[in-house]
Amino acid sequence: MTDAYMESDGLDGAALRRRVADMVAVASDGEITSEEVLRSTGSFTALGVTSLTTLRLLDAIEEEFGVEIDLGGDVDFLDNLDALVNEILDVLSRRRVGG
Repeated sequence: MTDAYMESDGLDGAALRRRVADMVAVASDGEITSEEVLRSTGSFTALGVTSLTTLRLLDAIEEEFGVEIDLGGDVDFLDNLDALVNEILDVLSRRRVGG
């Protein structure tokens, strides 16, 4: 992870990871806890994340962080917490440098 998020918005990668895990819990209506997400080494699907949960999560991420997540290409970043956090950091970094 980069520290672009920490520099621009006051959170480090670990804090962002925790925040996104909390967002997964909310998006799943509590069916999955943030602790389960943080402990998991598997996929979101293995945790029980549904397509509806994924859509809710993406909407919440876009709203909270002011980013647009592109679903038109490779979406492997939706597979697990670390990949999703890295995608958010990448989008924030690109926005920060204007590209």
